[in-house]
Amino acid sequence: MKLRPIKWTKAILEKLPAHVVGAASSNYEITDPVVAGLKLQVGTTGRKFFWFRYTYRGKKLAIRIGEFGPISIEEARDIANTARAIVDRGGNPQDERDQQKSMPLVHEFAENEYVPHAALNKRTYKNDIAKFRDHILPVIGHLRLSEVTTRDVQMLLNGLKGKLAPATINRVHALLSVFFNLAVSWKRISTSPCDGIKKLKENSKPENFLTPDEVRRILAAAAKDFNQIAGHAISALLLTGLRRSEICLSRHEHLNLGDEKGGGSLYLPHTKSGRSRHVVLNDAALEVFRSVPRIGDSPWIFPGKDPMKPLNNPTKAWHRILKVADVKRCRLHNCRHSFASMLVNEGASLYQVQQLLGHASSVTTSRYAHLASSTLRNTSQLVANLVNETQQ
Repeated sequence: MKLRPIKWTKAILEKLPAHVVGAASSNYEITDPVVAGLKLQVGTTGRKFFWFRYTYRGKKLAIRIGEFGPISIEEARDIANTARAIVDRGGNPQDERDQQKSMPLVHEFAENEYVPHAALNKRTYKNDIAKFRDHILPVIGHLRLSEVTTRDVQMLLNGLKGKLAPATINRVHALLSVFFNLAVSWKRISTSPCDGIKKLKENSKPENFLTPDEVRRILAAAAKDFNQIAGHAISALLLTGLRRSEICLSRHEHLNLGDEKGGGSLYLPHTKSGRSRHVVLNDAALEVFRSVPRIGDSPWIFPGKDPMKPLNNPTKAWHRILKVADVKRCRLHNCRHSFASMLVNEGASLYQVQQLLGHASSVTTSRYAHLASSTLRNTSQLVANLVNETQQ
């Protein structure tokens, strides 16, 4: 059944009759007068489907676009024009479509490729799993990697405002950047949809450092706490400035208690920066490590309820000890910040603090720079003193 070219409008296409039952062919087609290669195929039931027909390397091929109704004339023309552009550049639209079909969904790439890769290269990969589960996959997990736009990512992050702190949203943003950059490096997509998205300004609250007197009271309360393992671990945190995980995962085989001349140290085979390091222990820290009772064959200096597993998180003991010590409630991580603040206030350089805390970058240590003002003032005063002596 051949029809003369007709103008395509929604009303006209809706009125097209069904193909004749019993005819030699199972359908008939009409050609779009606007986009070359775009056809509308009408079957014996009256259903109508858009097709794009083209020639590639001498072969006549076709791509089914979709059914008229759910897909409008304008949408069909846009898809056909995109396919026509691929043909004009010497490509095959069918290859593009096949590649798109093989493109993994975001949740598939996350679960099957990103997480196994992160588990081998990132100690905190379980935190990434939680962020995917709670914030990312519910929003874009159903999309194919190549379908995710910058707008999709921005809307995801915008949706977290009011629910999470700006710093936490920035951590989700950072994970998305790493995730899509990995997809780019593995040639799954050409560009990252995170490019160009700015991080939120974080509300940096002034850090509340423990005073030396508060530290002394906490150490005294920790020594008397009924959970001696947790108490010793908290004392070690205060006296070393190490991270909670570094203390909890410390092993007897990595501890050197030194001798009467000193030399005590703790070896950390794995740190947040991914590098191992030796931590110099002061006398008070060494005394804490010597006082920790060894539990059977446990390899852990601070074992948990199950001696064969390390202490997980002494937060309950921490808040219990703070109450006994009459110190305002604060985070366990404040032990690390307070250790650094006491060093700076006693004249230690930021470089020395960086080495003791194990910061990979001096930028991280610079948060304590304001504490060094009095030390710097005293140092600067040396010039004034020298000048004054010269003028006398």
